[in-house]
Amino acid sequence: MPILAYPCTASTAPPAVPAPGCAQRFMNQSQNVGKGHYYGGEFSVSATLTPGLDAGFNYTLTRRRLHYAGQGAFELTGVPTHKGFVWLDWSPVERLHIVPGVDLASKRWALFTATPASDPVRYYRTGSYVNAGLRIDYALTDKIDIGIGGRNLFDDDYMLTDGYPEPGRTLFASIRVKY
Repeated sequence: MPILAYPCTASTAPPAVPAPGCAQRFMNQSQNVGKGHYYGGEFSVSATLTPGLDAGFNYTLTRRRLHYAGQGAFELTGVPTHKGFVWLDWSPVERLHIVPGVDLASKRWALFTATPASDPVRYYRTGSYVNAGLRIDYALTDKIDIGIGGRNLFDDDYMLTDGYPEPGRTLFASIRVKY
């Protein structure tokens, strides 16, 4: 639910010392009000296609409704209606795993947090996204794996919530020790 708050204190309390740029703005706050309904479903399948090649996918449908007479223009934020993930796990040689994956989600509602207190609350739909990733792992021993990989390989620019863009292309290295 949108509330008027001060971004510099992240609360409804004004700063102890006036700060430039700390005017009241609409912020989102979760509260138990009204009557809400959440429903949907999830479907997941994984299989070994051939020796050394596994594949799978997951799909989630989420529907949400909130009935609250105390708030006129209101949207439930942060959750896409459709979300999915597809992956392969290819092991061309023993101990090596190459795992590409694609994560996708439909649009979701977000509260425009730069709305001044004197203006009405504004919501908008963030864009949907398709995000590709790749991970390559090698088992040095039965207890030690090393890996490299990347997320958002096509460097897509997208947001899940207002004002916080998701990271661009990200590369990583890992070491996993099992005990």
